[in-house]
Amino acid sequence: MKIAIVGASGAGLYLALFIKKNHPEFAVTLFDKNEKIGRKLLATGNGHANVLNMKTGPEHFNHPSFVAPYLNYYPFGECQGQLASEGIVLKNDGDLLYPLSFSAPSYVSFLGKLLKKEGVEIKLGVKVSDYVAKEKVTLHTDKGEETFDFVVFATGGCSQAKLGSDGSLFPVFKKHGYKVVEPRPGLCPIRTVEKTKALSGQRHEAKVTVTIKGIVAREEEGEVLFKDDGLSGIVIFNIASFINHLDDQQDVSIYLDLFPKVTLTALTMDLFASMKTNPDFFMDAYLTEPLKEYILRYAGVRLDGKVDKGVCFKIAKVMKQLPFRFKETYGFDNSQVTIGGISVENVGEKLRSKIENNVAFAGEVLDVDGLCGGHNLTWCLVSALAIAESF
Repeated sequence: MKIAIVGASGAGLYLALFIKKNHPEFAVTLFDKNEKIGRKLLATGNGHANVLNMKTGPEHFNHPSFVAPYLNYYPFGECQGQLASEGIVLKNDGDLLYPLSFSAPSYVSFLGKLLKKEGVEIKLGVKVSDYVAKEKVTLHTDKGEETFDFVVFATGGCSQAKLGSDGSLFPVFKKHGYKVVEPRPGLCPIRTVEKTKALSGQRHEAKVTVTIKGIVAREEEGEVLFKDDGLSGIVIFNIASFINHLDDQQDVSIYLDLFPKVTLTALTMDLFASMKTNPDFFMDAYLTEPLKEYILRYAGVRLDGKVDKGVCFKIAKVMKQLPFRFKETYGFDNSQVTIGGISVENVGEKLRSKIENNVAFAGEVLDVDGLCGGHNLTWCLVSALAIAESF
């Protein structure tokens, strides 16, 4: 059997490896328009390759009921065992698992050597522009046509086009009758209406609350990184994905509680006590200078006069509920994952197409996206295992 995999993404690399493991007699060809494999995988986990998350569950994805059967069938232990069977040894940092080398380039290189060892043909610098799926599937590429018995698309979404995920085949899939959910950036920074340049580079742990028309819609805690034009950090990436899943993004606000473990009353009293001890610099124990000045301006407070409990209350209230109005998220070039893609309605068991008998979809090309923390790479592995076992 001749199988083509379009896209040397994480999902594509895993899929080629496991198909050959299950069926050494199959001829497997991996196509990618890049000149190197795993370009996007190289950027994961801050260059360390966050391969798996021990606690990945359906709740970490946009379609929990869709991914649940796959995650149940391929739980963490099974995923780790499958990788171990190929000599891929992982180490954990909390719930996150990385290759022992702690290096994404080394990990991608190792995968490439495994594929070569198993006899996978890798064709780089080849761009697929269309295909015809009848009894067999013919790929149209810029190097000519090639025919296969089965084709799997693992082309990713639209995030970070410079690494290969440009969404160029989504119009082709639409032409073939697939429903493509509008791609949007996921896991990316957020631009705010408020000017934040004075805070650029500052970091602070916070409880982040999203409101829609004044109603609380989501809460999450983590480190916030302030940028020239808004907010960043892992917690903000997750918030950005939540917002970009909304059909209506009007009147969305973000509030930062900079001291979520302390009540407003307690924080007020703490500030007042600190002021009495160190009246000239009492806020320096709580905030960096840029954050202090920003909060004082927002609270309309000057510290050159009498500071009483009322003034401390005004300061504490802003520290507990620092508001920002949502303007937009950053674009695809600054996003880690794409929201949208091939609708899950278009695939059946083992992620095979319901429209074309000899086509399947793996990884991010599907309308499946997860939160930060290795969940999306876990899905790449799980989807690859599912398709590999379908032959």
